[in-house]
Amino acid sequence: MYNSKDILFHINHYQSELDESYNLLKLLESGNLKGNNEPAQESIEEIKKHIKYLCFFTSCFLDIASSLRGLVDCETDWERKFYFKNGFVVIYESLKTFGKHQNEIRNLISRDFNELEPRFLNITLKLKELKKEHKYDTLITKFRNKAGAHYDENFAEYFEHLRSIDKPISVKTVSDFSNFLMSLIVFWSDITDIYYEKITERMSSGK
Repeated sequence: MYNSKDILFHINHYQSELDESYNLLKLLESGNLKGNNEPAQESIEEIKKHIKYLCFFTSCFLDIASSLRGLVDCETDWERKFYFKNGFVVIYESLKTFGKHQNEIRNLISRDFNELEPRFLNITLKLKELKKEHKYDTLITKFRNKAGAHYDENFAEYFEHLRSIDKPISVKTVSDFSNFLMSLIVFWSDITDIYYEKITERMSSGK
């Protein structure tokens, strides 16, 4: 996903998806839409969790895709550094948050979507490979702590860390993680669709 036109297409598409998902979430959280029985209401509460995950994955993708588009279109060295910096911070923060919820997500899938467990396993294995390939625990984490999240008081140290990611391979890093986040969006959209079908059956049966 290196082409600026293709990146823009995905940004526009997922921005629209995010707006739609968030508007639905606001409607559900307003309390104006309620189930006609206790199981139905529990289903509404559960679908809210799924939509929140989907919104999170989508917003992370939009952030990193915007950084990638900036890298493709930038004209100056400093613009390139700026978009690398943003991209690496998004990678760190999104994966850290995903990690915090990974057990909850795994338990949820095991409980309600066991037919999707192989796909989720493949996603987690892919993430492990990406983190190793792109040195998440060393380069990305260290950059975030020394230069990404704040300006180090020692400017020389800050600038050297900034230079450490200003390399051609970093474009692939940002692109690979944007593709990973897209795979999470597609996966969670499928979960939401399956759960919607289960809700419909549950509400029609009154169970």
